Amino acid sequence: MQKVLKVAEFLDKIALSSSRVSMVALWVLVFLVFGLSIALNFSYVNSKLDDLSLYCFALLVLLAIPHTLKVDKHVRVDLIYVHYSQKAKIISWFFVNLLFILPFSLILVKYGLDFMIQSYVINEASPNGKIPYYFIFKSFVVLGFVLLSLQSISEALKAFVKIRQKDYVIPQDIYTEEFKRIKAQSETKR
Repeated sequence: MQKVLKVAEFLDKIALSSSRVSMVALWVLVFLVFGLSIALNFSYVNSKLDDLSLYCFALLVLLAIPHTLKVDKHVRVDLIYVHYSQKAKIISWFFVNLLFILPFSLILVKYGLDFMIQSYVINEASPNGKIPYYFIFKSFVVLGFVLLSLQSISEALKAFVKIRQKDYVIPQDIYTEEFKRIKAQSETKR
């Protein structure tokens, strides 16, 4: 089980790295939008910057999705899920990852790869024609869903280990756990 958890930990590190790249894309996007808003006040339009902001937004969203799944801050139908027992939640999370998230992600990788290759073959440019190599933009979709597939495998592995060990405790938010740990340490020092 330790080997399975090490694989899951490695996949979690990939999601963390992608979220850091997403954060960089966020800051670049903030500066681009600020620059574009100032430029529009002076009636200066630069479609290259407009396309670049679209690229940054795509990177921001697609690279943040795996980390969102990792920290359990994704959208879920909680009307039913909230009434499950801890055991049912972990078992359902295992099957949701294997039967829904992973296949959906792999289908999007397959079709996204087809669109990316077609864009590369025809040497497609951006819609307004200012930025060449539009296949790079389409590769973000492939990259984002490959990372989501990897994170889904990680979540399924962690759920599998919990099921095998009959440990049906779902960890709370990481900040809540850290706060409890710090509080316990401070109480032991007294």
